[in-house]
Parts: sequence; structure tokens; C-alpha cells
Amino acid sequence: MLATTLVLIAAVLHATWNTLIKFSGERLLVIASMDVVAFILAVMALGFVSPPPAAIWPWLVASALFELLYRVLLIKAYRVGDLGLVYPLMRGLSPLVVLALTLMSGAEQLNAQQILGILLIPCGMACLLWQGGGGDRLPWSMLPVVGVIGLCIGCYTWIDGQALKRGIAPLDYLVWLTFISAWPFPLLALVSKRAAFTLFWRVQWKLGLSVGFCVLLSYALVLWAMQLGSVAEAAALREVSVVLVVLLGMRYLQEPFGRPRLLACGLVLLGMLVMKLKL
Repeated sequence: MLATTLVLIAAVLHATWNTLIKFSGERLLVIASMDVVAFILAVMALGFVSPPPAAIWPWLVASALFELLYRVLLIKAYRVGDLGLVYPLMRGLSPLVVLALTLMSGAEQLNAQQILGILLIPCGMACLLWQGGGGDRLPWSMLPVVGVIGLCIGCYTWIDGQALKRGIAPLDYLVWLTFISAWPFPLLALVSKRAAFTLFWRVQWKLGLSVGFCVLLSYALVLWAMQLGSVAEAAALREVSVVLVVLLGMRYLQEPFGRPRLLACGLVLLGMLVMKLKL
């Protein structure tokens, strides 16, 4: 029960920071700003956590690389697609990736009910390919981009789970992962958009702080949940954020809420119930 609660809180935070990024016209600067906040906090925390064992470093580096690619592609995808279309499509693929890696590696034993619940979530996301999810269609050229984003999310989620299963504490892992992955985007912003980045912090520092804290806390809660229970189940339950993102996109970005998006939200919730209820 605790793991489920942690993941659901993380889902709310995740939906919030993605909405803030989509809402902003300067998405590179928002992501760079959130990484500045994360990096500063990680540096401050280094003296209070243990260095990771040598066996954990390959997992840390692999996760960081997938996360960096995910963020690069996320900026590109949000330029052309609705939040309520891009976000569910990319997030819907990740539980399938985690499920496939889990079953192939034999890292966890999942029962038929858990597998069915996990599969219902990406099925819901597939509904968004019908009539553009009730709004503008996502250009076909962007579907591979969204697919790679989902692949990146699934890979770094599974990698994180495997690292935690090898004994490192969630807080230690998060601090070191943030330390090695949170500096490239701020450096890019300083090099390519120094004046705009400085102005952004002067005018919209509250946005940078808000997104930074949401990202870190969301990640911390998911890592904690994965340590307590199933990595595959946590990865799937986190995608209840899809429902929140669709609603936030409709409320704050004036995006449509057509039948495909309604069906997608319903299947996500159904998948969550199937996973957690004793049938």
C-alpha cells in the first residue's frame, strides 16, 4: 500500500512539471533551470550520502544517458504536439518496455493479473492514435520520436530498479544520478542562450524552482516505491499521471477532450485497478 501511495503522489508531481514545461515557450530554459536546482541540491547532499559501489556505476551512467536523450527528444515533441497527446503516447510505451525487460531478465515474478493490468495501460495510450486523440493529429514523422522517448523512459526506469535491487539506498542513488546527469542542459543554455537564460532566472525563477523540486521529489518517490515492491508495477502505476495531464491540458492549455482521450484515461485507471485489486 505504501509503494502504491508513493507512486500516485509521484504521478501528480510528474504531471505537474510536464504541464509547466509544455506551457512555457522556452522549454530548453525550463529544463535547464530545473536541472540547475537539482544539481545544486545534489551537490549540497553529496556530503550526507555514501559513494556508490563500483558495481552500481555502470547502471548510473546508463540511466543518465537515457535520461539526457529523453529530455532532448521531449523538447522536440512538445514543439509540435498537444500535451494531452504527446505525454500519454510516450508514457504509455514505457510500461511495455519495463515489462519486457523484466520478463526477459527474470528479475521479478509477475502474476497474470499484474501483467494484464500493465498491458491495459499502453492499450489505452494506443487509443490516442485514433483521430488525433480528439484534437490535432500528431505528425507521423513525430511518432518515431515519441516512440524513442517511451523507450528511453522504460529503459532508465528498469535500470534504476535493477540498481536499487543491488542494495544501494534510493537517496544515495538519486543524489549521484542527479550529480552526473543534471549539468549538461544548464551548460548548453549558458553556451547557446546565456542572455536569455539569465533573464529567465531573473523573471521566472519561481517556475524554475517549482519544476526542479517537482522533478526531484517525483523521482525520489518512484525510487522508494521500486525498492519496496515491483519495478514493473511501479512503472505502470506511475502512468496514472496520464489522466492528470489530459485534464491539465484541457483546463490550462485549452486542449480538446475527445472520446479517444476519455477512453485512454479509462483504460489507464482500469489497468491500475486490475493490478492492485485482489480478484
